[in-house]
Amino acid sequence: MENIKQYTGIHQWYYRGCLYSCNYSCTYCPFSKRPHPDRKELARDEECLVRFTGSLIEKTEKDKEKCAVQIVPYGEAMVHKYYWREIARLSCSSYIEAAGIQTNLSFNIDGMVKVFRENNGNLCKLRLWCTFHPQMVTEEQFLRQCRKLSSYGILYCVGTVGVPSQAGSIHYIREHLPDNVYLWVNKMDGMGRRYTEAEIKEFTEIDEYFETGLRHYKADASKCTNSLFVEADGSVKRCNTCIPGKNGILCTRKECSCYLSYCNQQVPELVFFNPYPAFRIPHYKKAVFFDVDGTLLCNGESVITDRTKELLYRLSVHSRIFLATSLPYKDALRKTAPAKDIISGGVFAHGGICIIHGETNTLHKKTFPLKYKDTGMLKKNAGRYGYSVYIYAMEDTVYKITLSFKKKPGKRDMAVMSAAEGLGLLDKGYCARENINVIIEDGCIQIVSIMAGKKEGIIHICSKMGYKPEDIAVFGNSSSDIPMFKESGFSVAVDAGREASQAADYCIRSGWYA
Repeated sequence: MENIKQYTGIHQWYYRGCLYSCNYSCTYCPFSKRPHPDRKELARDEECLVRFTGSLIEKTEKDKEKCAVQIVPYGEAMVHKYYWREIARLSCSSYIEAAGIQTNLSFNIDGMVKVFRENNGNLCKLRLWCTFHPQMVTEEQFLRQCRKLSSYGILYCVGTVGVPSQAGSIHYIREHLPDNVYLWVNKMDGMGRRYTEAEIKEFTEIDEYFETGLRHYKADASKCTNSLFVEADGSVKRCNTCIPGKNGILCTRKECSCYLSYCNQQVPELVFFNPYPAFRIPHYKKAVFFDVDGTLLCNGESVITDRTKELLYRLSVHSRIFLATSLPYKDALRKTAPAKDIISGGVFAHGGICIIHGETNTLHKKTFPLKYKDTGMLKKNAGRYGYSVYIYAMEDTVYKITLSFKKKPGKRDMAVMSAAEGLGLLDKGYCARENINVIIEDGCIQIVSIMAGKKEGIIHICSKMGYKPEDIAVFGNSSSDIPMFKESGFSVAVDAGREASQAADYCIRSGWYA
């Protein structure tokens, strides 16, 4: 396993041993037709696994790079106790944040937990990808195993193949699993036809990500540079389906053909599976805050698209949806009107006003008054610098002033900076004396109270709702969003233009997804 030591920046590791057998005999599976491995074959597989485990632990301790490991065996590996021991060893490393494996869940869970504990393993780091095989086990037998995992506090997902004739059985599994356990449905290959609209609808009701698996993802190894797949002999490639070319681990496939290949490309819809999507276990937050322009809306859009609305509605099943935007309250609600039923309020006018909605009325509203004395000076210089002045108030309380520039982007940016400097708005001393906070973004100069800001607004709402930083996620698209990124345990910089680069850079350097 000396090969792996040369690679740095690997976030997600995969490993496949040399087992080629399974204890199940599903008719469609080639591994069910192989004889049970003899002692010599098992000894060789154990030796390779131990070598990989030791090499990776040594590497992570030396490089001090946090990562996760997903074991992807041919057939079923968890019926062999040495896999329990070695996964426990991986979980002991301070730099390996999670260790998991794909399994049919037919093994002795109590026995596995006992071995895990004997080897000082950390069960909190264990991740199981559990596949339901209706040919081999009943729904109740499988669910009994799932309940045992839950009783130990082990994180796991459950999945099966989307066979239309088995939809009833899949529905039954979903109805009897704990709500916090994700049930995925893989597309059925070799069906000889496409899924009907009714079938897609039915499986999407079970698995909200089902349609993600129906799409075609162009293979692109340049998007998968933080993952590495290690074979039993020590050879490496980018993922389980990658076909390496002459230039090492560059992939020569045309498409990513399964979840474990396309999930490495950081598919936007899978953001809540991060930081380690290979385990297929989503981590939803109690609340999600979205910037509007450049995040929920692309440049030129006046209202969110049907696709964005659909994604927001799906997310609202798991999390409360808030906005965090520079837009005034009414403008923000107009642009997100198709999803108004599930928006719980938010931070508006760059923190000038915070609102929390209930089901039928406003539960809470707080305005941060802007007591700026030089409004006349701003109006007087509007013609000189080429901007329009907009003053926003609620119930006679001014909470934001916007200077909006209408020139073309290149010249507009120069005009904005010239005006900001000429008006003294870049002078920290002047801003402190006037008790103002100045934000420059999207061709505008925003002036709010020194007490206001997206970060401050999020802090205020979280205090009212009882949320901790780890309970929320924040989505934004510009460098001005970085302060609110810092307030969240999970932040996403949306690449919607030039301004996103600084925000994305911050998220990447902070270990957050971008």
